[in-house]
Amino acid sequence: MPDNEEAPVVDAWKSAGQFYWLSNDTDFTGSLTISNLLPTSRYQYSVSNNHTGFFITAPGAGEIATTTGKFTFLASSCIKANFPYSPLSHPLSVHGFQHVAKWIPSLHASFMLFLGDFIYIDVPRRFGSDVESYRQQYRQVYASGDFPAVSNSLPWIHVIDDHDIANDWDQGLADPYQAAIEPWNLYHKSVNPPSASNSTSYATFTQGPASFFLLDTRRYRSPTHSLAPAAQEKTMLGPTQLSSLLSFLSHRDPTGVKWKIIVSSVPFTRNWRINAADTWAGYLHERNLILEAMWDVSARGVGVVIISGDRHEFGATAFPPPKGGKWPLSATVHEFSCSPLNQFYMPMRSYWEADSDNEVDEVCIKYIPDGNSKFGAVELEKVGRGEQGLLRYRLFVDGIESWQHVLTTPLVGEGERKGREALWGE
Repeated sequence: MPDNEEAPVVDAWKSAGQFYWLSNDTDFTGSLTISNLLPTSRYQYSVSNNHTGFFITAPGAGEIATTTGKFTFLASSCIKANFPYSPLSHPLSVHGFQHVAKWIPSLHASFMLFLGDFIYIDVPRRFGSDVESYRQQYRQVYASGDFPAVSNSLPWIHVIDDHDIANDWDQGLADPYQAAIEPWNLYHKSVNPPSASNSTSYATFTQGPASFFLLDTRRYRSPTHSLAPAAQEKTMLGPTQLSSLLSFLSHRDPTGVKWKIIVSSVPFTRNWRINAADTWAGYLHERNLILEAMWDVSARGVGVVIISGDRHEFGATAFPPPKGGKWPLSATVHEFSCSPLNQFYMPMRSYWEADSDNEVDEVCIKYIPDGNSKFGAVELEKVGRGEQGLLRYRLFVDGIESWQHVLTTPLVGEGERKGREALWGE
């Protein structure tokens, strides 16, 4: 039933489709595409096994819901059930789900952007590398009694990361990739925004005031230690995905779309110093190409933000363009890296600034390492008459709001006068 005053009230049930048969071929799963829905509207759904609930459709491109005045999504990564371990807890309990569920009513989020490591096939130890072993891991997370509270009214959008396959995965299509990707496709890709093709997992979509690029940082990467980080032939994305990303960045979005959000399972910054080669720090030539394209976009007044996870810590980083270059300081790119949703945090400090050796400064805005459960809420709003966009990042650690940061999109022509605001979000 539509939730806005302008839309007509439609209270008649309509058939959205049906499954004639579910089998072990798809692990008894299936997905449906529902068409002809109104934007920013609340609908009720009901299925034949007596499950029912409500969902709200996405706003149109460039639009923001008038009821809340903002467009919000959540982001985190990394789930291991019953961690920290307690013999008094259910083996499939996920405290991070409980923390998110507590905030869902007040945040009014459109979706959860989950940044990988939905399963930990190899933690504490691997029990198998076949398709059934991977499927079992997905069933266990979805069977958690805590999951319905974070999924009945909150869609989840996924990217893949290493523990969905194997730790620090950099071996392309070699085993066990095929066994790992089969259930990931069944449970996640099938309900994700449409990907570039049936054989790829990276995808783009636009909702409200932002367009998104979901990266696949695992399938196409060169082996981590095969070449030096700055080697031109070393790639994280592969040539086709890189070309798609650069085209996405250069594409001019519809009026009202003020932000481009790049979603990476691993951090973009080099400031995480432990096992840095597994992050974008190990792929610096390609990273610099992307950064330059991002600065180009920001220089024309579009905010560019990277959302990442993986490190089991939180870090916010600013990437100002080189001093004396063709880009104004207001073109600064920002990254918010947040994890885990439910896992251990690093017992040692692993993020710090260092002198740049590749002409890219990486400024630490905030570093919060502790906490077994972290997630971020990204709120997008219009400023003034809508000529600028505002982004507010809210960090939640173990269920408590712990930090906020505000950015605004650059005003074209403001140049260095807006430099400090662009860097620090003031």
